Amino acid sequence: MNRTPDVEDTLRRTLRQAAGQAPGLPAEAAASQVETRYRRRRQRRQALLAGAAVVVIAGGVAGGLRAADRAADRAADPTATVTPDATATAAVSPPASPTVSPTRSHAPSYDVKPEPIGSVWPEALREVPARTPDGKKIQPILLLDDRTLLVSTWASFEKTDALYAYDLDTLALREITHVVTPKGTVLFASGFDAAGGHVAWWTQLKDGTAQIWAAPLSGGEARVIGSRELDERGVDKVEIVGDRVAFSARSGGVFTVPLGGGEVEPVANGAGMHLLSWPWIGTPGPYSGHEGEHYGLIRNLRTGETDRALVRDGERVHACGMTLCVGSSGATAFHRMRDGSQQQELPGGMARTPPALDRFHVASVRYGRQAAGVVLFDLRTGASADLGIPSKRTAGGFSLMRPGFDDDGRLLAYPVGDTLRVIDVTKIK
Repeated sequence: MNRTPDVEDTLRRTLRQAAGQAPGLPAEAAASQVETRYRRRRQRRQALLAGAAVVVIAGGVAGGLRAADRAADRAADPTATVTPDATATAAVSPPASPTVSPTRSHAPSYDVKPEPIGSVWPEALREVPARTPDGKKIQPILLLDDRTLLVSTWASFEKTDALYAYDLDTLALREITHVVTPKGTVLFASGFDAAGGHVAWWTQLKDGTAQIWAAPLSGGEARVIGSRELDERGVDKVEIVGDRVAFSARSGGVFTVPLGGGEVEPVANGAGMHLLSWPWIGTPGPYSGHEGEHYGLIRNLRTGETDRALVRDGERVHACGMTLCVGSSGATAFHRMRDGSQQQELPGGMARTPPALDRFHVASVRYGRQAAGVVLFDLRTGASADLGIPSKRTAGGFSLMRPGFDDDGRLLAYPVGDTLRVIDVTKIK
């Protein structure tokens, strides 16, 4: 989730490659090699970087290029602007589209800067070291409980090497497991979920085999519990459900495998669908580009109940959860119930993911003409708080890092200098 030179350099390098400018490639091989390398790198970023975005606000407009998660994901280079909901890290929050297509949305201006998060919601904020004792950057994933954060470290950019339980009270780091990267892996460990005393994730081999992994949270060796041959796009979500692990393919299809290991089985009526939150599945999936509103159609696997989100003439619905949708009508962004009721304007402009816990929204804003920042909005109460993320002046405006929520919608975590700020929005009453 960190805004680091590595992330910025990778964004710039990826943009140059996508434009066919990679040095040293023979002309006849350039197109296919650039596309293959770019596609794999893009998928790894989307899977491995947590819900964060680098946002460039220029002339009152936030420009966007999806940077990629869970993530973040999920640069100060004005050619590498990122949509206000783009993601750039490990584990979480999938981006609305895997494509690199610029978009534009108005960045609102506020004459008065909101009070800082520590003053507005002190009960929700923790501040802890952002590095391990040996200097590795800590990559937040999700909250295991009120005081324990599941985190990872990287052996190299995007390549997770270990999972830890980070005690936010004592600051102790307990290693859970070493994360194995088998030979031939092209999509590194991603999509982490934890429940029932276990943590699970996925990787993918060069031949298209997606591997589902699990390890005990108490500590122990990670092992492959099941495999499934998929296309090169891999997996879009993993979720532990009782004694099984459910997952879905980015190309469509929902599957489960025993947590203890065994055969991967397709879910009845899950063909072409994507895991939203068990037992709910839906379509289009989170990586389906511009094929319609993400999760516009959802189905409950237990009851058979289905629901299709309302889309009115002249508007676009970008994405839905189980309850709310976000969309836009002209220049106005909104959030509302899936049936079209209770529509309200969404502060901060267009979003590609529904509000976390149907309540919380993060947006980049301008404070007059002299500064910019990132604000956490409570849509239920109307309260807001500045997250204290510094902005950088650019030739055309400002650039800054905007964090995103984890897949559960509970955690908002981001570095400020050597400090990791951990916000548990369930503490906000």
